[in-house]
Amino acid sequence: MNKGGLVVLGMALLVGAAFLVDVLWIPGSASVREISQVETGPFPVPQWVAADFDEHQIILRWRSVPGALAYTLWRSPDPEGEFQVIHMGRDTTYADQYSLNPGETCCYLLTATDPEFDESGFSHPRCVSSNLAGDTNE
Repeated sequence: MNKGGLVVLGMALLVGAAFLVDVLWIPGSASVREISQVETGPFPVPQWVAADFDEHQIILRWRSVPGALAYTLWRSPDPEGEFQVIHMGRDTTYADQYSLNPGETCCYLLTATDPEFDESGFSHPRCVSSNLAGDTNE
């Protein structure tokens, strides 16, 4: 391999390593108070499209953010409680294999990551209740 090829390979490995370090440093949970204190940068916050459920899963959909490298999805049974990271990926749809019990509510937050690995602010919570025929925005 020539010198130019090694430089390109080295840069690619550094970018990949930076992404992995960034992913590993994302906290596993955060409270609504901590989330509301996060400063929003110039990268847009993702917007929800829909949240539907059946007995076996909750289907979440959001609009793509121009230039987004990935999305992080957070879940909590309480819109004011601790949210846990449940998914990171590039798609704008996610099927959460979480089954809602009668009377139960499940809430989600969403962030986007740009190519410089900066994370957007948090979306508004999107809550789904087993008592409703659809979803709610709380």
